[in-house]
Amino acid sequence: MNKFKHSLLIFLFLNIFINCKNINGWPINSSGTVQTNWTGTWHGIVDTYPKGELGYGWNVTWEIGTYPMIDNTCTTWRAIYTENDVVQIDKNNQFCRGRDSNDLFIRESGGGKIAVQQIHDELISPFKSQNAFVVVRMRMREDILEEEVLMTDDNPAIENVIVSLRIQSVHKIKMKRMSIYNV
Repeated sequence: MNKFKHSLLIFLFLNIFINCKNINGWPINSSGTVQTNWTGTWHGIVDTYPKGELGYGWNVTWEIGTYPMIDNTCTTWRAIYTENDVVQIDKNNQFCRGRDSNDLFIRESGGGKIAVQQIHDELISPFKSQNAFVVVRMRMREDILEEEVLMTDDNPAIENVIVSLRIQSVHKIKMKRMSIYNV
């Protein structure tokens, strides 16, 4: 192989490697060295602060499909919450990629759309709902998928004044993968 072809192959390989930092799309781990894979079925238990808030002790099963690598595609993003084997909430949503890799959102089964940002090793979704300001953070730590939901009051802003918000509740779920098949 001549030097030009060899150099071209090295250039193409490096270009692919640099541009494809997320081979499967899911965030890189916190060390920045290992690709995570969220695809599969996960199970955990909801913990709330303060204790006893709605959802405390509920079992949750998450079904997550393969990352949408192509523009204008979606994947499974379903969460089923049960208490004493009775379904309390069934969120049959989709995780979607819009116009490009920075246009991520959750399409709710009821028709709503929640923007998602990938920041470092987390997926973060801030939104307002029913007089609350909510921030949802999801990340993978080793083999555990974590979700944290922070809910605050939604007080209106006042120009040139800091408006304090009070925490309503914090919900945390640490989930273990039950299966890795494509959902």
